[in-house]
Amino acid sequence: MSLDYCFTFSAVEISVRYGDGDCNTRDGDIINCYVHMGLARAKSHSCIAAVQHGHMRVINTLIDAMCDHCLSSVWRQQCYRYIKRFLPLLYEMLDPQQYQQKVQEIQTLHTYYFEDNHSKYQPTCTKQSRQLSVKKRP
Repeated sequence: MSLDYCFTFSAVEISVRYGDGDCNTRDGDIINCYVHMGLARAKSHSCIAAVQHGHMRVINTLIDAMCDHCLSSVWRQQCYRYIKRFLPLLYEMLDPQQYQQKVQEIQTLHTYYFEDNHSKYQPTCTKQSRQLSVKKRP
């Protein structure tokens, strides 16, 4: 594997992890490029452990990006879609218990970062608004 290819892969990986673009149609292209480069890179290894490590690197980068509130929700959702595409590969790589744990971890993170956002902040906002509406007595 050439040094140029490794540098290109790392640059694309950084673009995925820290968000590159402004939520336009090219977002999926960058993530797609990263996933395909990562799969090709993993496939080039002769040792099965290195292949699995390469796959997990891509999956973990996508999970990190999905959980980063500094990135747009469009970008993060796109990462989640690609993570879901990796589930059959995870099923083949991991034993059943590890697979269930990883799937549960991914689903829990998705629920926390996407589905629970509105409800987890609601009580605090309501409580604060009630406190502001109560007048202090002398």
